[in-house]
Amino acid sequence: MKRRWFLLCTVLMLMFLLTGCKVSGHPLPEGMEEDDVLEQGREIVAMLNEGDWQGVYDQLRFDGQETSSPEAIQSYMEERLDKAGGYQRETEAMTTGQTLKATGEAYGTAVLYCKHEKKSVMYRIAYSTEMELMGIEIKVQ
Repeated sequence: MKRRWFLLCTVLMLMFLLTGCKVSGHPLPEGMEEDDVLEQGREIVAMLNEGDWQGVYDQLRFDGQETSSPEAIQSYMEERLDKAGGYQRETEAMTTGQTLKATGEAYGTAVLYCKHEKKSVMYRIAYSTEMELMGIEIKVQ
C-alpha cells in the first residue's frame, strides 16, 4: 500500500510540475533548438505508446528518477491510453519555453497533439536546457 501511495504521489508531482505552466508559445531558452526538442519529444511519445516504460524512466534526469519508477510511468500511461485507444498519428506540434516557478530553471517543452483511436491526446514532454528529460504530461482531450 505504501508503494502504491508513493507511486501515486510521484505521478501527481510530475503532473503538478508541468500543469502549472501555460502553453503559450514562449521562445525556447537560449541554446535550445526547436527541431531537437521536437525530435526528442517524438521519441518519448513513441516509447510511451510502445510500452517502453523502462526506456522512458532511463531517460529521466536524476531528480525525475528519484521521484518516479517504470511502474509509475506505466500506471500513469495505461490510465490515459485506456481512454484514448491506440496511437494513430501526430496532428500538430510546437515547442515552448517555460520556467519552473520554484527554482527559476528555464526549460523547453515539446507539445505534440496526436490522434488516437478514440480521442485526441496532448503530450507535453519537458527538457532541461541540457536536453535531459524532466517530465511528461499527457492530457486526453
